[in-house]
Amino acid sequence: MKNYIKKYMNDFLLYVQFFTRIPINMELECTNENFIRGSIFFPIIALIIGLIEYVVYVVMINFFPPTIVAILVLITSAILTGALHMDGLGDVCDGFFAFRGGKGRIIEIMKDSQIGVYSCVAIIMDILLKYNLISLAIESSIPELIIVAPVVGRLAIVFISTIGKPAKENGSGNIFIGKIKKSQLVLTIILVIALELIFINVREACTITLAVLIMAYGFNCFCNSKINGLTGDTLGAVNELAEVLALMVFFMI
Repeated sequence: MKNYIKKYMNDFLLYVQFFTRIPINMELECTNENFIRGSIFFPIIALIIGLIEYVVYVVMINFFPPTIVAILVLITSAILTGALHMDGLGDVCDGFFAFRGGKGRIIEIMKDSQIGVYSCVAIIMDILLKYNLISLAIESSIPELIIVAPVVGRLAIVFISTIGKPAKENGSGNIFIGKIKKSQLVLTIILVIALELIFINVREACTITLAVLIMAYGFNCFCNSKINGLTGDTLGAVNELAEVLALMVFFMI
C-alpha cells in the first residue's frame, strides 16, 4: 500500500513539474509509465491552477474592476503554465492554415520556433475570447468558472490522447497519445464532472462536458485529415479550444 501511494505521489509531482512552473525541487522517477499512469492527475493539476487564479480574483476584485481582474487572472495562468498550451495552439494554426501541403511539411512548420501570422491571430483571438468570457463570469457573479474552464480543458487532452494516434515517431506528445487506457479516460470523465459539480449544477456540468468531448472528437478527426494523427502541439491546442468552449457553452445554456 505504501509503495502504491508513493508511486502515485511521484506521478502527481511529476505532472506538477512538467505542466506548471511551480518549482518541485525533488528527484522524481520519470518514465513513460509514470506519465501514462499519472494521466488521472490532469484535472487535479488544472484544479490547482484554477484555484490559484481564483485566489487572484478574490484578492484583486477588492481593488480593481472586473476587466482588470480578468487580465490579472490571464497573466497568472500564463505564469503558472508558461503559456504551454497557448503555444501549441499557435503552432497548430501556423502549420494547418499557413501552408497547403503534405504532412511532413506541416509538422516541420509546427516545429519552427518562428511565429507566423496565423499563430499571432490565433493567440490574440484566444486571449480576447478568454478575457471577455472571464470578465463576463466575474460581472455575472460566477467567478467559479475560472476554476471550471481549465479542469474541463484537461479532459479534452486526455480524451484525444485516448482515441488518437501519434502523427510522428518522436515527440513530446507521444508519451500520452494512443497510450492512455479507456478505463483511465472513464475515471477522468467522472473526476472532472465531480469537480465541476462543486461549482455548477448537474445540467451545466454534463452539457459542458459533452460539448467539449464532441469538439475534441471533431478536432481529432481534423488533425487526422491534416497530419494523420496528433502531436504535443495539438494537445495544447485542444486544451485552449476546450477552455473557451466550456465558458461559451455555460453562457449559452
